This record gives sequence, C-alpha cells and structure tokens, in this order.
Amino acid sequence: MSKKMVGGYDGSDPILNVALPNDFGEDLKVTGRLIGEEMYFDDDTGMLTMEKLYRAEDEQLAYSIISAIGHARERRAYRLEEREESCIVSNGSLTLEFNYDQLFELLAVAMESEKESDAGQVCEQVRRKLAANE
Repeated sequence: MSKKMVGGYDGSDPILNVALPNDFGEDLKVTGRLIGEEMYFDDDTGMLTMEKLYRAEDEQLAYSIISAIGHARERRAYRLEEREESCIVSNGSLTLEFNYDQLFELLAVAMESEKESDAGQVCEQVRRKLAANE
C-alpha cells in the first residue's frame, strides 16, 4: 500500500528548527519540514553540491545550497513566498519580486548561460530587474 505524498512529504515528517547558512546575508531561520534534498559531485570540477528544500509552517519555501571544492565553499539560502501572480525571493540581504513569466525567463537565460559558460548574461538580467524595482 502506498502513502499519499503531500508537497513532497507524507505529512508525518518532523517539524524542524534549522538555521540555513548564508554567506551573502544573515543565516535563514526556518521552522518547517524538509521536503527535498540532493547531493551530487562533479568529477570534472571536483565540486560537491548539497541542496535542501523546506516547507515552513507559514507555507513559504526555504532553499539552501552549499557548494565546495577542497577547502573553499559557498553557502547560500533563500526564502520564497509564492503568490498568485508573483514570487518574492529573498537571500537575507536583497528581496526581489518576479512575476512567473519573468522567473521562467530568468531560469531559461541561466540555463542557456550555464551551457555557454557565460554567467555575465544572467548578471545583466538581474541588474535590469534591480533597476526596474528602484
């Protein structure tokens, strides 16, 4: 007999109090359930990446990604608030609101940029969005 999954967890997962480490703002405190995690190693670069996704008690999402090569590491954490027409994303020091079309466009640009190994295009998209919000 299979269990019905709700939002990536079966509802019986424990509620956790965690602080997601963030090198680009304050650590992100979350009270909620872990709904997804992934770890992978890139043989070509030697980079280990760990990702975790939480559903907070207030229904917001919290995402953590930690990447490390040798002793160097980068830790990022984001809070995402899903609204009907838009999504608000915060990294602890900067908050942006994207409508879903903009978010998908930015994702497509990021994927294409990664394929071409040119992160400058993604940075330009974010700079334009920041300028529009001012």
